[in-house]
Amino acid sequence: MLDSCLVNPTVKGYEYEGRYKYVRSVTGIQFEGNNTSHTDEVFSFVGVPISINLTGNVVELRVIVDPLNPLVVPVGDYIVKDTAGTLKHMKQANFESEYTVVE
Repeated sequence: MLDSCLVNPTVKGYEYEGRYKYVRSVTGIQFEGNNTSHTDEVFSFVGVPISINLTGNVVELRVIVDPLNPLVVPVGDYIVKDTAGTLKHMKQANFESEYTVVE
């Protein structure tokens, strides 16, 4: 994630002011729908139970990180895992605007 902001930290009695970029590496996977091989891939990525909600014409992935508050991920959105292993849901547009693929 690239965040630019003005900061004014004090380091050893000196003040520095300027624009800085904060770069954070994450891994992510896009939920592509109810396909057995893809759901197996998602399950391997998240490492916690998942379920698929097929109510009406909506397909949603539920990632059970907390039984009372699962991550609900619609088709096309991303599941992101930070370096500490914390999972979160990100809308496709937000993910694609904040992150770029690193080889």
